Amino acid sequence: MKRKISWIFGGLGLAALGIAILAAPSRYEGPVLLPISPGHALSVLDTLALVPLLVGTGWLYYGLWQRRQRLYESLQRSPQMGGFAIFIAGTGLGLLVASSYSAFFWWWAIGALLYGVMLIVALKVAA
Repeated sequence: MKRKISWIFGGLGLAALGIAILAAPSRYEGPVLLPISPGHALSVLDTLALVPLLVGTGWLYYGLWQRRQRLYESLQRSPQMGGFAIFIAGTGLGLLVASSYSAFFWWWAIGALLYGVMLIVALKVAA
């Protein structure tokens, strides 16, 4: 049983580490490496945080891909809930992307919450 769900905790742990690094105070960010839009840029700290964040989410997605048959069977049992989950995840991801260009600062938090909840639901179904 431990081996079956270790991919979930490993991936979530790395993603949480990346998020924790991103939450560091702005005085530790360092110089801007890549300006994105007015008020948004990638700093040295952001770039360092991307490594565990991308590896962790990649690990989670790889685990989901390996268990895609379970997800498919779940979608067949309840297509309405599956469609709703995909819509919510897509909306969350869209809000995350749009937050780089939006005047409303909290779009990123709403998008991250929606996308994160649907990712956790998919992990629960796949495990």
